[in-house]
Amino acid sequence: MKGDVSFHTDLAEREISARGQRMPLPVWLVLSGNLVMGGSLWLIAAGGMAAKLILLGFWIAILCCYARPVRLAPGVLAGSLVLAGLIGVIAAGNGAYIEKLRLIGNLLILPVGLLAGVMIGRSCLRVMIPVFALYLLLSSSFQMTHEGLRLNQPFLFLGGFALCSVVRGPGRWGLSGASAVAILLSQTRIAVLAMVVNLIGMVRLTSAMTWLVGSVAIGIAGWVGVYYLPRLFLTHGSGRLAFWQDFWDLWQNGSVWQKWLGFGAGSVEEILSGYQSFASFGALHNDHFRMLFETGMAGILLWVTGWGVMIWAVRHVRLAVCILVSVMLTMVTDNTLNYGHYLICCGMAAGIAAQEEEGSDHG
Repeated sequence: MKGDVSFHTDLAEREISARGQRMPLPVWLVLSGNLVMGGSLWLIAAGGMAAKLILLGFWIAILCCYARPVRLAPGVLAGSLVLAGLIGVIAAGNGAYIEKLRLIGNLLILPVGLLAGVMIGRSCLRVMIPVFALYLLLSSSFQMTHEGLRLNQPFLFLGGFALCSVVRGPGRWGLSGASAVAILLSQTRIAVLAMVVNLIGMVRLTSAMTWLVGSVAIGIAGWVGVYYLPRLFLTHGSGRLAFWQDFWDLWQNGSVWQKWLGFGAGSVEEILSGYQSFASFGALHNDHFRMLFETGMAGILLWVTGWGVMIWAVRHVRLAVCILVSVMLTMVTDNTLNYGHYLICCGMAAGIAAQEEEGSDHG
């Protein structure tokens, strides 16, 4: 009888594992995928859309060839309709053709990552994590600023942290810990906050040990931050508030057409290029406000609805919800829509977490 119970338990565990795995990718595709992802990562420094086009093209092709139907079909359909509506608003608005394509491409990355995680599953990690880790080891460095040394690429480390949050086995916390240390050393406040939100989804909040260890860890991290990472506690806005106020005034004084359909894709950078501080500031550093300004009331309503659909689709999994919420938070004070590799990593991690939890529930 005991042997029968053990047999059925092992069988259930294998079934759950298979559901989390979804459609295993062939070895040749995993290896070639690492090469393609490596190429897209090294193209980041070149700027432009080349890196994102490779990223999107590869994963859309994989979805077309290897994806299978999933339980979230109604959510996928609703999200597709919202995304199509937002793309229509962008296409109908002002702005150069190339800027419209760039914005549409940026908008596609997170949903594509989420679909890949849900439909393909854990095989995504085999394509992303090895080359991601290698690239960060080779390209990361400390940069001297007027606020001290800072580790570069905080959002790539943040994307790596999201991927590590769905890794299985004892190596999960080691990889997550290394990513967390790198994010702290970047002294990027919004990245640290997003990491904490992601971490909330990883730990068992009902465990007394979690609270004990967590309290000690927070105390140590706070002490280290005060003495060695002072930028984390600075309250200045790097000029953001003044720019936001200027753009808010522009939007309020715009025509009815501009209020409803926005000033057009690329209008934020075009206007900012006339500022003397543009070279140092670069962008608006608020993607939610940017969507309002460039796509108007119609666009921002679809934007908020799209986020609601994605979060609702994974609502049964705390980790998946936390990952998506962490991305939303970064968009309050940064240009997260431009960070394609970060977005696709978070989408995949949320999708994998959602799919594996669903498989566990059915098991």
